[in-house]
Amino acid sequence: MNSHPEIIIVPAFFFMIGYICWLWANAAQRRQRMRLLTEFNGKLLDKLGSVNDFSGFLQTDAGARFMRDLASEPVAASGPQERILRAAQVGAVLICLGVGLLALGLFNAIPGRGDEGLTTIGVIALSVGVGFVISAAVSYRLAGALGLLRRNPDTQAVPSTSQA
Repeated sequence: MNSHPEIIIVPAFFFMIGYICWLWANAAQRRQRMRLLTEFNGKLLDKLGSVNDFSGFLQTDAGARFMRDLASEPVAASGPQERILRAAQVGAVLICLGVGLLALGLFNAIPGRGDEGLTTIGVIALSVGVGFVISAAVSYRLAGALGLLRRNPDTQAVPSTSQA
């Protein structure tokens, strides 16, 4: 049997490069966010000239929120909608990857050569992608039934004007 290590090595290499780029971009974004937050907090503290002004500010809800957020990093919202959307996105990408690998494996297959690796990986990626999409659909229906989905507060429900 003829083994093809490049089937695993090349995608793993590109995945590693992509992961390193993502880590670098994420670190730069966090550093920028912390720098801006530090500058803003410093300017705000400079505006509050006396201890009495600062004490009065801390007694308000905004002051309490300011102190709570002073040293903390903003937390990304990860409600049901974001998780469901992420699952649907991953599912769509895996379905496309699976279909592409299946097509590549089926159209380039030479009987007896033993290169069914692309077809196998394609079937696995397609199956996992379909699973993610089904999971996102079921989660969306379940979250809607349980009332966990946030509705946009800006949109008002329009009463129906049908006449009986």
